Amino acid sequence: MFFLINLEWITAQTVQITGTITSSEDELPLIGATIVVKGTTIGTITDLDGNYILNAPEDATTLVYSYVGMLSQEIDIGDRTVIDVVLDPD
Repeated sequence: MFFLINLEWITAQTVQITGTITSSEDELPLIGATIVVKGTTIGTITDLDGNYILNAPEDATTLVYSYVGMLSQEIDIGDRTVIDVVLDPD
């Protein structure tokens, strides 16, 4: 006998969100900026070009962007999969 099991309910569904974080001062990429799904420990940091890739839970609604010396921003995800952010100095 062969059974087919749907494991979809076992693993959480995710959505991949990408983008770039830059500084409003000089428009340069911010290396090591932090992106976190609000209310969770799920997050990532930007690479040498200010780019990031984050696999967020499908039910995530807000991302928090932060960098030392810059004002943090909370941005609603909506139906977007690409979110570019410009952070202002603190």
